[in-house]
Amino acid sequence: MAQHDSRRIVVITAMALIVWATGASITYADDTVPSAEPINPEDIPSVHNTFYQVPEGVVGWDILGVLDVKIEVLGPLQTNSSKTFSDAVRALDGEMIKVMGFLYPLEGGVSHDYFLLTAWPPSCPFCLPAGPAMMVETYTSEAIDFTEGAIVMAGQFEVLDDDPNGFYYRMRSAELVERYDDIRWNGVESLTPSLN
Repeated sequence: MAQHDSRRIVVITAMALIVWATGASITYADDTVPSAEPINPEDIPSVHNTFYQVPEGVVGWDILGVLDVKIEVLGPLQTNSSKTFSDAVRALDGEMIKVMGFLYPLEGGVSHDYFLLTAWPPSCPFCLPAGPAMMVETYTSEAIDFTEGAIVMAGQFEVLDDDPNGFYYRMRSAELVERYDDIRWNGVESLTPSLN
């Protein structure tokens, strides 16, 4: 084992010396440096126009995503944030609604009775696929099986003003209305499937 480590150290040292001796360096032409200008949010496509068509009677992420978030920096590693929901979102508080999205499991297993319903499908087991305005903390009446496709959930919707976990929305007593296993995000824009 020690002999293998010694060879590795010799190889790494030799490579470092070659790079140093040849004066190799990485440079970038001025035209390859990305622009420092901020992205205009209006240039970002609407989620539903990009991924899938929302069935009639389903609340879209374009409605849930409209809010004003203000962050105040109090000091190093200290911030205070506040959010103001739109009147359309406030009107949904306490109502039975339907939301279409993707199941992001919070625990292992095939069936789930507690999960995040997100605008985008999970793409990494360690990363949330969206920010808090694009996900709904969901508690179901009975567990539903995981799918990579879109689902429509119906339940009692709550707008959260001061959730300690940072969630903006919650759905209780949720039930699976429909599964759309053919509506997935695979990295390229796909055709809108039929919702019949």
